[in-house]
Amino acid sequence: MNRWKLNLMFLGVISGLGHWVANGDELDKREMNAGMVSIDLKEEVDDVQWRSVNDGVMGGRSKGDSYLTEAGNRMFKGVISLENNGGFSSVRTFGGKYDLSDYDGVEVRVRGDGRMYYFTARADNMRMRAYWFPIQTKAGEWMTARVPFSSMYATSFGKKIKGVKLNIKNVTSFGLMLYDKNNGDFSIELESMKVYK
Repeated sequence: MNRWKLNLMFLGVISGLGHWVANGDELDKREMNAGMVSIDLKEEVDDVQWRSVNDGVMGGRSKGDSYLTEAGNRMFKGVISLENNGGFSSVRTFGGKYDLSDYDGVEVRVRGDGRMYYFTARADNMRMRAYWFPIQTKAGEWMTARVPFSSMYATSFGKKIKGVKLNIKNVTSFGLMLYDKNNGDFSIELESMKVYK
């Protein structure tokens, strides 16, 4: 199976949720589940596929790809190489389209390797413009991070673009990127991706 049904859920927050997370901090899983109602939208995104985009598009030699684990999680792993001015690897979805204007952001649960990754989003099918948010992982530990849409910043070929905001009425891609300019193996496992308000 070479594609994953994107596990995108809409979350409604009910009174009693006492702990919020931002900027990649960890959220207790029991607290996260308490007081929330979720609706699984995977039937609406059956055609969503995950594809890798590495620095080979610019002459680099980094390698990275993703696959489904036996547990049904998406594993993104590979090797970063700085040869030929390389240094990044990414995976992202193709084929989806979401109006998220009623929501504040995305909540992801990941297990990383201690490196800092970026959660990415794209809108209006503009592949050359991505919106980033950093997630500092803890090696071997599961963590839940909240990514506020308002905190995502626009980039093009790794450079920040000022004054441009993500069009959350027409989000067309989500993804993960490693761009820390460090050689070596990497891996990050994505268990879930949800939107919240």
